[in-house]
This record gives sequence, structure tokens and C-alpha cells, in this order.
Amino acid sequence: MPSRRPERVSELLLQAVAEVLLREVKDPRVSGVTLTGVTISPDLKLAKIFFSTLRSENQPAALAGLHSATAYIKRQIAGRLHLRHTPDLRFLYDTTLEKANYLESLLRQIDQKEH
Repeated sequence: MPSRRPERVSELLLQAVAEVLLREVKDPRVSGVTLTGVTISPDLKLAKIFFSTLRSENQPAALAGLHSATAYIKRQIAGRLHLRHTPDLRFLYDTTLEKANYLESLLRQIDQKEH
């Protein structure tokens, strides 16, 4: 039976990073960032943290702000999670919402052509 530890750690990591971003990171570039999920490697050494922004044009600035705050965020979560090894953090823009909106617009176009 596979271990559920990576799943549990990813949930804790998501909560900890969200709290640090909300309460401690003062960079205005990350103010509109919403964390959407975390995937963590089985050895718990790399965490991919997915985020979205209210407007897609804010994504490059938000990503730059997250990259500049990564070391600070890692230090903060190390003290909170008490893991033997704090995972390296990689922030990635989550395109799921944009893809869903695109598919929805395609379905609407098809529906309009049928009527």
C-alpha cells in the first residue's frame, strides 16, 4: 500500500504557504495570488505550488514576486512544519481555469450554431 505521507504533507504545505503569503509577505505583486494546489515528489524534496491570479495579465508580476519571496517562504514553513527536509518550492501558474473558460466558450459556440 503506497504511503499517504506526500498527500498529507502537500495539504499542510498548502496551508502553511497560504498563511505566509497572506500574513507575512508584503510584496504587492503577490497580493492577488490564490494558491490552487500542491504536488510533492514522493521523496518530499520538491513541491510544485500552483497559483492563479484574478487577471491573467498579472501572472508575470505575481510569478516574479513569488520567486523573490521563495527563500523567505521556505524558511517560514520550515519552522512550522518541522520536517526533516523542507522541500524546494517551485511556483507554477495554474492554467486550469483559463482552459475551462476556453472549453466553455467552445461549447457555447457549438450550442449557438445548433439553434
